[in-house]
Parts: sequence; C-alpha cells; structure tokens
Amino acid sequence: MDRGTKNKKRVRYLPLIILIVGITAILLYIEYTFLTTGNQVQAYRTADVLISQVENILSNNERKTDTLTEALKENYITKAKAVAYIVDHVPETENNLAELKRIAELMSIDEIHIFDDTGRIYSGTVTIYYGYSFESGEQMAFFTPMLDDRSLSMCQDVTPNTAENKSMMYAICWNDSGNKMIQIGIEPLRLLDELPMIFLRSSPDCRHMKALK
Repeated sequence: MDRGTKNKKRVRYLPLIILIVGITAILLYIEYTFLTTGNQVQAYRTADVLISQVENILSNNERKTDTLTEALKENYITKAKAVAYIVDHVPETENNLAELKRIAELMSIDEIHIFDDTGRIYSGTVTIYYGYSFESGEQMAFFTPMLDDRSLSMCQDVTPNTAENKSMMYAICWNDSGNKMIQIGIEPLRLLDELPMIFLRSSPDCRHMKALK
C-alpha cells in the first residue's frame, strides 16, 4: 500500500477517532461530576452531623452548668443558715469581728454580713460595708423581697457588689427569731473551685433565682 492510500485512510478515520475521543472525554467529565457532587453531598451531610453533635454538646454543657449553679446556690443558702444558727446560739459572735472572720474561714466563706430588720448592715467581716442597705444600689436591692417575707432565703448570681464593684455571689436568710438577716459572700474563684465537688451531689434543674422556704 502506497503512502497516498494510507493518508486517505487516516483522513477517513479521523472524524471517527475525534468522535471517540470526544465521547470518552464527555463520559469522563460526567463521571468526575457525579463523583465530585457525591463527595460534596457526603461532605455536607458529615458537616450537618458534626454541627448537630456540637450543638448537643453545648446544650448539655449549658444545662449541666445551670444545674451546678443552682446546686451551689442551695449550698450557699445552707451555709448562710448555719451562720445564722451560730449567731443566734452564740450571741457574743454577733458583733465580734475576729470571731465572725474565724467562722467565715472555717466555713470557706469570703464575707459575712449581718442586716437588721430594715435591710441595713450593722455587723460582719467587712467593716467598710457597715451602713449599706438594700436601698444603696441595684445589686443590694435584689434582696428587697426579704423584707416582705421572712420565710424567704435567696441567692444571687455572681454580680459586682455595691460597695466596691467587686464580683461576688451572695446568699441571705433570716434568723430563727426573724429580727436579723445573715448574708454570706463567695468570690468567683472559690465558686470555681467548688463546682467539681458540687457536681457529685448536684440537684435537678431549678429556677434561675430560687427562693427557698
């Protein structure tokens, strides 16, 4: 077969070869598109699952934190009642600064304040707070309902206090005679130290601010 004949055959088959190559390229592109789309769909599904898991973890942690906080509030109210019991049964402690500080240290409390029945501080471990009352500022006004119901005990979230703008968590109760209120103060660092211990005996979810009777 001469060269001219061979060239004619090549020319005749060239369109077919181009068509085959074109079809092959299209099939490869379609296959690539399906694979890419499938991978994207799978990636989106995986991302949705991960996001859902993260949301669940955050929600569970928030509920756990709320439970622990309420458990701490109940614990601090119990401590306030314990101090009130001591003051009632050992009257000489009421105006004894050194003795009140010793009680606070023994009970892992940062501050003790004693209020009269009008809501004014007249004794406690921090002398510069003497004279402050429920009318002295928004933080202290939180406890005003105590004046209307002497069966109440209340605990406040961590809040800057009125006197020094220092972040504290306060719990308060009436004494058995109903003629004075005992308040204890806890600093946030101590609160953080106590969270793991309270977790072991945490109570069910409670209201944000719980008034115990």
